[in-house]
Amino acid sequence: MVDVHAPLLLLPGTLADGRVFAPVLDRLGMSAPWIRMEGATSARAMAERILAKAPKRFSLLGFSLGAIMALEVVAQAPERVERLALLGCNARDLPADKAAARRATLPVAERLGQSSYIDAVWEASVPAHRRDDANLRAELHRMARDTPMDAFRDQIEMAIDRVDSRPRFARLTMPVLVACGAEDGVCPPELSQEIADAIPGATLAIVARAGHYLTLDRPDETAQLLRTWLAAQPHDIRLSKEFS
Repeated sequence: MVDVHAPLLLLPGTLADGRVFAPVLDRLGMSAPWIRMEGATSARAMAERILAKAPKRFSLLGFSLGAIMALEVVAQAPERVERLALLGCNARDLPADKAAARRATLPVAERLGQSSYIDAVWEASVPAHRRDDANLRAELHRMARDTPMDAFRDQIEMAIDRVDSRPRFARLTMPVLVACGAEDGVCPPELSQEIADAIPGATLAIVARAGHYLTLDRPDETAQLLRTWLAAQPHDIRLSKEFS
């Protein structure tokens, strides 16, 4: 059991839900509420929705799109976030060509189902040793199918709308964990590296044999990282370039 100073709030990624965190929470011996990314078409508006649902003060763990929204939450109300964890995060804004490509996935999903998006990004999402893992693909498909199409549309738009969060990083003072898989092709390790380099005292972990779904690929290692993060005081934070 982990001693959490403030309630932990979870923000999952595109076409994901609380199941993406389940293996890690099981290892930590704890539960935590999660908020689906829906009901807004801008990062700012989504952050406002999160803050309206969140406790007065809380620890915040975001994965992928959830990590991007976590950065906006911290920008709006840094005094309410006791500690911040960013898994598989890209803090940059989205170029116009990539925005167009994101919107192009919507007609395909409407025709073939949301799981078609999982298939389109499969090779970039998983480490080499899991490319043929039918169980993992099936789990991601289940989360995608259980995500309403309207929520997927919202997720695409808020991902496109996001701003470049990097100029804000120097002002962050809470304990921050930045982690990703060494084989993450969706948000490559250099994106986590630049986040950790810019946040004073941040902890960086690049986890071997893991892809974008760090919590599913290496739950034991991810749980260990989160256990340390949840227990850390600001003076405990150190920079670690690799975690294997």
